[in-house]
Amino acid sequence: MNHRSHATRVLTLRRLQETLLSPGFYVAQVVGLFAGVYLITRFAASVDSSGFNFALDPVYDLIGRSLQGTFGQAFAAKLFSEGPFLFVLYMSFLPVLVYLALSSVFRFGLEKKAGAVELITYGPADGTACLLSYFVKDFLLTLTHLAVLIVFFAVAAALNNLVLGPLFFYSLGLLFFIALAVYAYGMLTTVLAPGNPASALAVFIGLLVFFLILMLGSFTVVSGYVRSLAATLAWIVQWFSPAYYWSLGFRAMETGNLPFFLLTVLLLSILTAAILTASHLIIKTRGVKA
Repeated sequence: MNHRSHATRVLTLRRLQETLLSPGFYVAQVVGLFAGVYLITRFAASVDSSGFNFALDPVYDLIGRSLQGTFGQAFAAKLFSEGPFLFVLYMSFLPVLVYLALSSVFRFGLEKKAGAVELITYGPADGTACLLSYFVKDFLLTLTHLAVLIVFFAVAAALNNLVLGPLFFYSLGLLFFIALAVYAYGMLTTVLAPGNPASALAVFIGLLVFFLILMLGSFTVVSGYVRSLAATLAWIVQWFSPAYYWSLGFRAMETGNLPFFLLTVLLLSILTAAILTASHLIIKTRGVKA
């Protein structure tokens, strides 16, 4: 084991300990699980003799109108074609994804600003080991949360006499790899952004919003202005956007095209590796000073 691997392992264990001893991660999990319970319960009120109908429940009526207005009626119907679990999976995963990504960006930026990272690198560690420790910590906690969600949804399906469909399991894998790309972008923006950690956080959030706007522009039901903006920019940046790979993966899931789905995951993994490599080269060149 070389010095960087050893330092990454030691720092990762420290990051995990800090996260697991603080309430933030558990609060995000509880918020996601409570959202899941609530949405699954409300789904039952939206089913009648003809099947699922958004209009039968005010909560799902709002959700349905929002989804249909943004992505189109066909997408909304596909999202609920296997019951509530695919949609609820995204809603239950999102709080933990947001918490892990934002907290790592802020904490790493704060440690850089305070000189803690510089102090650590005087020992056997370097800037890359510090960066990777945050990424590996988020990697492990994301796996933990997905395992919790699998148990949660299996119990919910059994209690409601429902079955978890193939789209649900495809989405589990897709969400995991998208999360890794998001975490990698968090590390990259922290390395690049000057000044205090708040600026790194603002750059990171702005980048994710930008990617989201481009993805929305790929759906024909979005307003003409957004479509025009996306048409101008998407051909350049779409291959760097986790949101774009989500749309590719979802289309592969819709058609049951396993080879294309695996290709999407592979490309997403290559993107994550490229972002981490760029972060390594930048922090190696610029150093760890804020």
